[in-house]
Amino acid sequence: MRVGIFSECYHPTLNGVVISIDTFKAELEKRGHKIFIFAPGKSNCKDNPFNIFRYPALPWPKDYPLAFPFLAPLQNSQIRDLGLDIVHSQHIFTMGRLGMRVAHQLDIPMMHTYHTLITEYSHYIPLFPKNFTKNIIVNLSRKYCNKCNQVVTPSSQMKKILRSYGIKTPIEVIPTGVYLENFKDPYHKEVLKTKWQIPEDKIILLYVSRIAKEKNLDFLFKAIKLLHQKRQDFHLLMVGGGPELEYYQNLVKKWELSSYVTFTGMQEKEKANRFFGAADIFVFPSITETQGIVITEAMASGIPAVAIDKMGPSDIIKNGVDGFLTPLNIDSFCAKIETLLNNKKLREKFGAQALKDAENFSAKVCADKMEILYERTINNFKNYT
Repeated sequence: MRVGIFSECYHPTLNGVVISIDTFKAELEKRGHKIFIFAPGKSNCKDNPFNIFRYPALPWPKDYPLAFPFLAPLQNSQIRDLGLDIVHSQHIFTMGRLGMRVAHQLDIPMMHTYHTLITEYSHYIPLFPKNFTKNIIVNLSRKYCNKCNQVVTPSSQMKKILRSYGIKTPIEVIPTGVYLENFKDPYHKEVLKTKWQIPEDKIILLYVSRIAKEKNLDFLFKAIKLLHQKRQDFHLLMVGGGPELEYYQNLVKKWELSSYVTFTGMQEKEKANRFFGAADIFVFPSITETQGIVITEAMASGIPAVAIDKMGPSDIIKNGVDGFLTPLNIDSFCAKIETLLNNKKLREKFGAQALKDAENFSAKVCADKMEILYERTINNFKNYT
């Protein structure tokens, strides 16, 4: 198969969507398929020039440059020569609309992966009231997805939300897979504690993700504050950067939790992977994750997670088996962390099971599902037309 991926972001930007593209691309190319990437950026990026095509874009916002693909010199004849079998968009905006146009002109099927609960990011568009922005996003999502032949989403919870938007197109749940072998070389616990000045007798709680409003970090720090009132045998390690990093650093100082919380700032992906296996418990308060791939990464490292029973984490964690899912309640969240803090054997039991369950989310397993879906969508399109 020859697949055209149309995305609003790609390297040097690195985020969940880019990781998803890279993972599926690598796995599908192992099977002999050809994957072509269409994304904003400069044509002189360090890319393979034969399968990555760049379009002019404004540099704002930084992580998602605003593309203007209709102004690009790359026109239909060049795309037509690629012999694409299917178009697969990753966003519903400018590049997604270009992908839609290409699919229609080439008379090939159109697939879309709905990666992000975009309505929960409306605070990044402060020009309009939140409800107004959310309604626009829902309407755009419905119109776009209903023009596709197939929609993919990383979790069953997100599938339900898309149905509530009025999306009638077939929806398949396929999460982004994880390369389990990337989590077999963690930092030694003693080395990690020394580097980040964590007392030897502390149990490490770990958070790895963006330090941003949509991650529900107010909830996490309120839980940590409550936990600290009860006990002092833990240390929270916050791995990641983001727009709210300074705000939460100041909050920790204000609440006099500096001796119990450490912020590492942004870490390279390879380094971030090594934190998981050196920690004891992974804590994740986000309620907007369509997947929550960091939970799978924690499981692949053999540590249990405590997360909110909403969206992606609900599909990944087996509550009371390889981790804990809690309601959106600080006391409940704090109580499950305490349960694991109190019982090392339970942590080890959950961690061992998590390691086994992570196999269900390996890059190969998830790519197998995507390959089958591509083939089915192409065949259905041919039979229908």
